[in-house]
Amino acid sequence: MKQVLYFTAGWCPSCQQTNPIIEQAKSSGTEIAKIDIDYDATYTNKYNIKSIPTTVILENGNEVRRHVGALNSLQLNNLING
Repeated sequence: MKQVLYFTAGWCPSCQQTNPIIEQAKSSGTEIAKIDIDYDATYTNKYNIKSIPTTVILENGNEVRRHVGALNSLQLNNLING
């Protein structure tokens, strides 16, 4: 099973640019866990997040792809569908 983790923070300009694209994907049915690094350090540490925004794709619980930085909708789609 595929999971999408999106690491963000309210103060991050690149995250603010990417957030609408993430929300659009979520409203289209893509399940994305949006994790604010200021409030949830558990996943931030577990996935070794050093910069935001970071999008991590998991398959069967294992990381298969990662993108650090802002994404447009095509890049997000390509990342998720690999």
